[in-house]
Amino acid sequence: MKRRRFLLTAATFVSGAAPLARGADQSPTPEFEALRPSLEDPSQGWESLFNGRDLDLWNPLQDPGRAPKPFDWEIATDVWLDPDDPKKLVRKREPYSGNSRAFVNNQRGKSDSPITKKNYADIELYLESMVAQGSNSGICMMGLYEIQIRDSFGRTELNYGDNGGIYARMIGDKRVGGEPPRFNASRPPGEWESFHVWFRAPRYDRNGKKTQNASFLRVVHNGRRIHDEFELTGSTRGWSPWEEKPQAPLLLQGDHGPVAFRNVYIRTLRTT
Repeated sequence: MKRRRFLLTAATFVSGAAPLARGADQSPTPEFEALRPSLEDPSQGWESLFNGRDLDLWNPLQDPGRAPKPFDWEIATDVWLDPDDPKKLVRKREPYSGNSRAFVNNQRGKSDSPITKKNYADIELYLESMVAQGSNSGICMMGLYEIQIRDSFGRTELNYGDNGGIYARMIGDKRVGGEPPRFNASRPPGEWESFHVWFRAPRYDRNGKKTQNASFLRVVHNGRRIHDEFELTGSTRGWSPWEEKPQAPLLLQGDHGPVAFRNVYIRTLRTT
């Protein structure tokens, strides 16, 4: 697909705003508050992937094709930009009191990526992320199909590698396709951002032949709809941990810079 660029004129995305430092607002995002009644209603089928104490529902990726990285994510009661170095995240660690709410990779931003212990196919996903200045990460559905997380605040020309972009495929030694977000909905580094994703897994026949590609049905970033009906002809990862298949774990990229996650919820995709 031909790469497109979008020019933004909204004053809300003017660059140069001061990043948040210690004492910044750590309250729930408006997107989380709006969705909270559904998330907390057992009849709605949501499953929390973070218990606030540990990463018991996750495994390290341990990609055999790459150099090993430590699985040293920390549980934090608070996260903010380092006032002395905004390219780092500071984390507050206290004994668990029911308020721990984020997991953060190491200070170098080079922790092994967590993957869910369970496999998933068609899903709806909600999560929140925070990056340091200049950092990036990714939400990889089935470990293969990536929505980029990146410090893109203030950018006016967007491509697939910006925050909310659907990453391009690697074919040979070239990146092909991908899709920039429709809007730059990015908040400044050090602020919590929300991603709400509706995803359909690839389909296979009885002989294991793929009959339908995976697809991002809808992606909403910080309350703004940035993608609709984007077909994925294959993995968007430069180095895929496994081949395409009917079910696979969710992967959160942890080795491309400082990043924190919280409020991670998943449920089987609903048709209505």
